[in-house]
Amino acid sequence: MFEWMLIYLRTLFRDKSGLFFSVAFPIMLVAILGNMLANLDNSDEPIGDIRIAYYVEDATLDLPQDGQSTEHMERIAEVSAVLGVMSGLGETEGFETISVNSAEAAATEVESGSAHAAMIFNTPLSIAIIEGEDLYKNRAVVLIAESFSREYASIAAAFTHSPETVMELLSEGLPDFSGLAVDKDLGKNRSMMDFYAVTAIVMIAFMGGGIGGASETFFARKNGSLRRVTASPCGRTKLFIESVIGIVPQNVIQAVVVMVCSTVFLGAHYAKTWPENLLLFAFFVLLGTAITAAFMLLGLFMKVNPYMPLMALLWALLFMSGTFSKEIYIEGFSDYLPMNIAQTAAFDLTVFGRADSLLLVMAVCGLILAASCVVGSVLYRRKEIVF
Repeated sequence: MFEWMLIYLRTLFRDKSGLFFSVAFPIMLVAILGNMLANLDNSDEPIGDIRIAYYVEDATLDLPQDGQSTEHMERIAEVSAVLGVMSGLGETEGFETISVNSAEAAATEVESGSAHAAMIFNTPLSIAIIEGEDLYKNRAVVLIAESFSREYASIAAAFTHSPETVMELLSEGLPDFSGLAVDKDLGKNRSMMDFYAVTAIVMIAFMGGGIGGASETFFARKNGSLRRVTASPCGRTKLFIESVIGIVPQNVIQAVVVMVCSTVFLGAHYAKTWPENLLLFAFFVLLGTAITAAFMLLGLFMKVNPYMPLMALLWALLFMSGTFSKEIYIEGFSDYLPMNIAQTAAFDLTVFGRADSLLLVMAVCGLILAASCVVGSVLYRRKEIVF
């Protein structure tokens, strides 16, 4: 296993053009595009208009009357507050609210695409969110729900403690608390340098891993080296797995060099904490390794040099994924491209600090890697493949 790693490392450092493309080119891409497009491109993800379907349980309760229970009056107050907030939200620019008659109807609105998300207000006051397909709009709706619930809980607690004081404040109008708030960088701002520091590694994972993996097995078959290696005492089953392990150091070097140079010399930012950055690094290594392993299988069956066909295909897909320009986006198509999925998962961690999408993509990469190793090991045992 270690011999294979040494062979791949020696090959990498002896091939000057390959070394340039694998290590230097991604850094150049970050530096050039990050500076050229700093004032022309928008690195932040535009949210756009948000349509929210909402259902309020007990929305038709009668107005409070003498002799009614405290619980009933509290529920009326809750319903009034919810309806007031949703009405005001619907009048706010960029938002549209849709009132429905049941929680099932709210879910249907989201599933059909008529609403981006749904908010369900239950008794006693609790809020359930039905998320749609847009990650950023989902996040915005969740933040709205959290803000409302915390503010209402604060007012309700104050009213329970001293209702007279609360009523007096409401009658006079709440004081201006804006001076108590301070603008703070919460790590949500992203520069174009930060954007390309991620997409450059994704680019080299697909371009380098795809072309390199396919070319390796293609030329190994053409020049007879694969036949000679399989004739050695080493079992054929292990050869493909050891070849995949051999390219791990190259992916490690690529991720380390690009991340360190982008951070130290170009001022790019990745995740906020060291554990998150280590997770992002592991993601880049796993992504590159899985892509290389999958394309190594493809190289076993290609009849022509895979360099030019794969370069054209991968370059076009990367372009349509917004890797080189964030403004390039084809609705209904770009979302399903592997490059776009990988980039979105990485940005979900670096911008919002959420690792769920990244872990899911890593799990898929792990399955692809494992399946490629199993299939490759089986194929290496077939003479018609090796010879």
